[in-house]
Amino acid sequence: MKHKSNQQNRKPIALPDGLLRQDDGVFVDVSQCPSASEFANVVNSLFTDGARFEGLDYSIFSGLLYDFDRTLVGCGNLNKLRLANEVVDFSSDRRALYKAVKLDADNRHAVYFFEPVEIETVVEEPVYGEEAGVQVITSMARKKVRQATRLDLDEFITDMWLKGVRYGLDVETVNDVIVRGKTVRMEIAAQLDAIAGADAEIEEACDALHRDNSPKLLLNGKADLRKFQDRFPQIAQGARLLKKKNRVLGCHGYTVSGELIPVDLPQDAIDLSALAGTGTRVEIQDGCEYIVASQDGFLSLSLETNHIAVTESIENKAGVSLKTTGDLLLAGNEFIEHGEVQEGRVVEGKNMTFHSDVYGDVISQGGFILLEANLSGGSAKSYGGDVTSSGRAFNSVIEACSGQVNLHYAESCLIVGESVVIDRAVNCEIVAKELQIGTAEGCNIAGLNIQINSSGARRGKETLIFILVPDLSVLEAQIQQMNSEIEGCNKIVAAKEAELVQLKSDAEFAKYLALATSIRQGKIQLNAVQQDGWQKMTARFAGQMGTGSRLTAEKREQVARAQVFIREQAHLLAAREKLCENIGCEITAVAGDTRVQSRIATLASFQQAKPSEIRARLREQDIKFQSVFSNDSGAFKWNFHDRVAFPT
Repeated sequence: MKHKSNQQNRKPIALPDGLLRQDDGVFVDVSQCPSASEFANVVNSLFTDGARFEGLDYSIFSGLLYDFDRTLVGCGNLNKLRLANEVVDFSSDRRALYKAVKLDADNRHAVYFFEPVEIETVVEEPVYGEEAGVQVITSMARKKVRQATRLDLDEFITDMWLKGVRYGLDVETVNDVIVRGKTVRMEIAAQLDAIAGADAEIEEACDALHRDNSPKLLLNGKADLRKFQDRFPQIAQGARLLKKKNRVLGCHGYTVSGELIPVDLPQDAIDLSALAGTGTRVEIQDGCEYIVASQDGFLSLSLETNHIAVTESIENKAGVSLKTTGDLLLAGNEFIEHGEVQEGRVVEGKNMTFHSDVYGDVISQGGFILLEANLSGGSAKSYGGDVTSSGRAFNSVIEACSGQVNLHYAESCLIVGESVVIDRAVNCEIVAKELQIGTAEGCNIAGLNIQINSSGARRGKETLIFILVPDLSVLEAQIQQMNSEIEGCNKIVAAKEAELVQLKSDAEFAKYLALATSIRQGKIQLNAVQQDGWQKMTARFAGQMGTGSRLTAEKREQVARAQVFIREQAHLLAAREKLCENIGCEITAVAGDTRVQSRIATLASFQQAKPSEIRARLREQDIKFQSVFSNDSGAFKWNFHDRVAFPT
């Protein structure tokens, strides 16, 4: 008995625009179906024309219908997406296998009753007759019979579409029921409920938006009564201040019939740029919009302009004291203080200006310190910047080891800088690479390049000046060593040259060398007989040739070594020359006891010492120090480079 199987009915059919048939399956042409609605039209047209997909990728199918753009992105934004193995005919006898589906009133759920199914098929049966007394098949008769079969997932998807179930099919469960041949009534599709969104909001993104005058808590849990927790809200560059909490879009839902369940669009009327003031900017970070500080500074909130700002400078008029501010550690770019800085208080920041007297300690990290009044009993230290005082400095420490110190008047102060300029210095200890003083009275000074208009004593104390000169002994020893090495190489070269001359003095050997040169240059061509004689001659002088080659190689080696030593010597000479530049002292007018000594020491050895050690070193005397001037009148000029004898 034969019957036509279901496979025989799966004939490929013509595809509508938007679908492409290729060797490896059926593809969606995105250029022809650029949206979910157009894809839905293609699918509906295909299904209503009696066709269906075979080997359908339901995730791609559903994604293109209800989440088109995200599906394209997830598939790499390809121009073609593989959808199924084939598109075939959905015959009416197969379609009749599928029962009606039950939908509730709101199309929220779809229920289907699965049970065994049979299909009517045509089979051919033989008709027997008798010929010569033997039964034979005389013909074939067709007969309709019903045979058990089972549903097909691809057919089920198509049939449910035509019956209004277009979204939310639980294809895995449905396929399991079909494969197992279960009899069951079950929910095959469920509605996707819409999810409401949330409006945009503003929230604080930084704890520093609030001033805190409570005592500062240390890491060990104790309170530091010298500092306030946060007297001036200080903001670092890049710090987030306010955050726009983005509106959260809701998610549309879909009924099982594929109808959209819309949600309201959340409000997004907040404009952070209208709130951002000076020193701030609006940035998008981690997918959110923030007002961030575009510079280091201090927080400013204006109720009048409704702006939040970060300013480079903060002006304080109450002074720095234990009562008003405590010690200050400023993260801002500039600090302007109109009041006094109390004794014992510490102000640490970058660029700082003080309009009143300072009795405490001021420390700048990479900026300048400007003292427009007096500095008394305190200190002003700038690490990487300058210190300038237009008032008077008394009994204070002033440091700018890598910058310039510029003072109007200093008395009984320790002053250390890369460059120091003082109009008048009285009883001060001063260390600098470059030093310019208008009047120096009773000072102890150490530097490399010292310029003084007038120097003298103060209450019986002379002005003592140390010119810091480099220790050249190591360099000179190295230079002398290079001279010795070069001389040794030259002697060896001369000896090897003499041996070569002696070797070439042999007339027969000299004749051989000349002949070898002519043959090598092609001036002489040898015939077979001459070639034999030439080989014998070459063997005869092989020993002399080897000796000559060895002597030549040894000579070249020594010449190369000498060149290396010459270059090293030139480098050492240049280094010595540089060390001796810009070292000296000039005093235009000596108006009192003044003594000048040269001293082998580095500027760093003074700058890196403690203040007490610097003072002690500026007062010490040693027989190693060379006296270059001692008088109470006249003028003085001395240059280290001109005084040093340079060995060659």
